[in-house]
Amino acid sequence: MSETKELLFEQEYNVGEKLIFSLYREKEGERITVSLCYRFDQPGMEQVTCKRIFFSEKAEQYQSTYLSWYNLICCSNNYGPIPVVDYMNHAVQNGKKLAATIYPESAQAYMQILAEVGDDYYCYPYHTREYNYLLYISKKGTLSDYFDLERVMQVYEACEVSLDRAKMQDYFSRELSWFGNEELCPIQLHDCIGEEELAVTGLLLGYPIESTIALIRKEIDMCE
Repeated sequence: MSETKELLFEQEYNVGEKLIFSLYREKEGERITVSLCYRFDQPGMEQVTCKRIFFSEKAEQYQSTYLSWYNLICCSNNYGPIPVVDYMNHAVQNGKKLAATIYPESAQAYMQILAEVGDDYYCYPYHTREYNYLLYISKKGTLSDYFDLERVMQVYEACEVSLDRAKMQDYFSRELSWFGNEELCPIQLHDCIGEEELAVTGLLLGYPIESTIALIRKEIDMCE
């Protein structure tokens, strides 16, 4: 039996009728389960679990203002089921994550975002073959300016995931603009392959380390 069940957040999403997504965290011993559920906002409709993510409590040892379950689940670039476009368009500027690929709804919105960020951020087109107005936006600096590599490595090691230290050091030393340059950076942000690449992309886009560990260890259940 779980020791605790905590509601992390709820998010409404209108798909012609209102859906309510809920994210729960449950603890049983040292084992954590994070469950994504949804229900239609109608009388008598039951809640359905659509995803479960499992990891050791040790995976939660590194936290940051730039990492959150909200960034993982509620994003506009289809990593999660809830496209909260307004949030994603300004998440980097609001200090919620280091980088994002964002989808302005129109040419006007595209130009407005470019004008807003000015010289304070990196912001330019990314992978325009995928979407006409797709932008990459990031803070300035490197991953090492925002995250402690040694502590990150320790968390992965505690969860029995061995990352290549030299590769991680190289990625951590790169200016954040490098990750948005498809000609230079070998990491495909929307189709990432490799343990170190997944670890780095997770940090870059603001996903909890524990979710990336679960992904690498293949401890995610898609219930539907």
